[in-house]
Amino acid sequence: MSEPRAPKSFRAAGDRIVRQESTISTSVSRLLGAPALAGRPAANDAEAWDVRLTALATLAQYDGLTFVTLGGAYAPAAYNLVDDPVADTAIRGAVDEAAHSAVTTQLRVAVPLADGRVAGAALVTPLAPSDAFIGALVALRVGRQFAAVDAYTAVGISEIVSLDLGLSISARREATERRQALALYELARHQLFSEDLDEALQNIATVVGTTLDHDAAHLWLRRPDRSLRRHAAYPADRTVSATLWENDHSAIRGALHERRLVRVSGAPERPWIPSKTAEALVVPLRADPKPRGILVLARAETPYGLDDIEMADVLGTFIGRVVTSRSEVDAA
Repeated sequence: MSEPRAPKSFRAAGDRIVRQESTISTSVSRLLGAPALAGRPAANDAEAWDVRLTALATLAQYDGLTFVTLGGAYAPAAYNLVDDPVADTAIRGAVDEAAHSAVTTQLRVAVPLADGRVAGAALVTPLAPSDAFIGALVALRVGRQFAAVDAYTAVGISEIVSLDLGLSISARREATERRQALALYELARHQLFSEDLDEALQNIATVVGTTLDHDAAHLWLRRPDRSLRRHAAYPADRTVSATLWENDHSAIRGALHERRLVRVSGAPERPWIPSKTAEALVVPLRADPKPRGILVLARAETPYGLDDIEMADVLGTFIGRVVTSRSEVDAA
């Protein structure tokens, strides 16, 4: 009769596993080890979207992929595309219908891809509903059409993109609000500690230009003869006239007489607008009973968004009060 075996310990079992793995070939044991992910963190939001869309397109077997938000809520990102596919009239119509009616549409198209091929089929799927944006996902394929199952896959891809898009918009809005709050703090500090009005205005123009991503910021104050004199400029620009008149441009009249912000797109060559300006904002310096002047903000490339316009309105009111308070102190 054989003697009962001693109970096996967990340590002994572990030793046997280790000895067994040591005899397995390198190509197999590598699969059993801890996974290692190559790559580096995305340096900015654009790189992060490149990674996301590449992965999603690979999983769904798309040859091209992008998303579009209506109203400019977010700049589009794309995978393997040369031009904006929404420039195609049929795709633009499908995007509008998907965004407003939640309809998924397949189209026959001819869209060039970055790898030199031409996509012949497009699938347009609405993005998931959100208070921050509406839009559509545009998937492209070369050589074959989309099947019914692809529509279900596209809905899942759209939900993932919508989730990431919402997070990106929230993060961008938080960063913008933080930067604006810091800028207003700096403006208040310069208002309190500057020795005179011209010094305060120059400091304000510098803060506005450097912290709020404007290529130029000029401050003009009204004079009794219906002219305006430039009191501050960022950066210093001798090509801009130091004096202008209220009737020099409709944007100036709109800002001063209608007390409203005026947006000048494709800004023309004017002596009061900095050179190489693609878009300008003319903001009234609001103060009772009438504006005390204008703030001219300019950018050479990046267009102004809704957040920029709202902040410019706040700046107009703030600077108008600075001018009023400083004038009253000087008069006293």
